Order: sequence, then structure tokens, then C-alpha cells
Amino acid sequence: MFLEFCDECGSLMMPGRRSGKKVFKCKCGAIKEFSKDQEASYKLKKKIKHSPKEELTSAVEILEWKDKNLKSTIKDFRCPKCGYDKAQLETRQTRSADEGMTI
Repeated sequence: MFLEFCDECGSLMMPGRRSGKKVFKCKCGAIKEFSKDQEASYKLKKKIKHSPKEELTSAVEILEWKDKNLKSTIKDFRCPKCGYDKAQLETRQTRSADEGMTI
């Protein structure tokens, strides 16, 4: 697999299609055509297929990890916009260790 970086801004370019041809596209708008080697090695797909079991397992694993590793609590709180009556608070270390936690 090849990685292409934009000649204009230096960002990583993503593979895509333009007028039926495989090209690399950059967020700055630059476009670079595939070389013959790249054309042969890339297969562009629009959708990644997962089985329901894979999706369920992933969601369960994420929730189990979150419960074990993140400190959170559910509090009674009424949202002024939608009226929902629960809020989940989590603490995160977003700055250096000598500063307080972010809620």
C-alpha cells in the first residue's frame, strides 16, 4: 500500500475517484492521479461490511472497557432543551498532571 502526501500542504491524501479514475484527494483541494503501480494495488470500496455479530461484539467490548476504565456517574438532571432526566458525568485528564480534571 502506498501513502501519498500533498505537494501543496503536506497533508495525507485519501484515495477516491474523479471522472471514473482513481485519484488521491487532499482536504486542501489538490488532486493527484494514481501511478500504474498504485492503480494495480488499490481497490476502492464505498462500504465496509461487518456481520451483526462483529458489530455487537465491538459495542459490548467498548462498553465493558468504558465501565472498567472510565470513572463516570449518572445523576438526576433535567435537560432544558429536550427534557431528558439523566446525565452522565465523566472526568478526563485533558491537561498536564499538575492541573485539575475536566468534567
